[in-house]
Amino acid sequence: MSKPIQYLLVGFPYSGKSTLARKLKKRFGFTHINLDQLKWDLGYSEVGDDDVPDEAWRKIFASADALLVKYLREGKNVANEYAWITREWRDKARKVAGENGFATKVIYIKLSAEVIRKRWLENSQSRGRFHWPKEELERMFIEFEEPSTDENIIYYDSSLPIEKWVEKNLI
Repeated sequence: MSKPIQYLLVGFPYSGKSTLARKLKKRFGFTHINLDQLKWDLGYSEVGDDDVPDEAWRKIFASADALLVKYLREGKNVANEYAWITREWRDKARKVAGENGFATKVIYIKLSAEVIRKRWLENSQSRGRFHWPKEELERMFIEFEEPSTDENIIYYDSSLPIEKWVEKNLI
């Protein structure tokens, strides 16, 4: 059995990170850490990230880090879902896994700002999920640091069925 890996699911809101994480969990037994869910569990379900106090974020990330180490030590691959918009944030998550002897790979769901804005608008009309404040989404476009080749990137664009994509990229 190969050593478990942390997979950081990187991409903007509405890029398909949650959908991919659910598929990896259902079809391949991955565990799933969703920082948004941890935020909601603390009572911040209807607010953007900017409205969550720093102390709450410290608790959220501490909880995520503890879950990550627990799952990896149990031998489970982890789909760690958040936007991970800066290299600094990704490095912190990588460090937690690395300090415990585990590798990290980045699954980058690369979609254009145009596609993301279209999905944002569709979500605003259906309200099928939490709706990001427009100001936060636009700021993400400005602040986003695209993963670089030294970050062990795997691109995901949903052009292949998930089974074939996993076989090609993760196995």
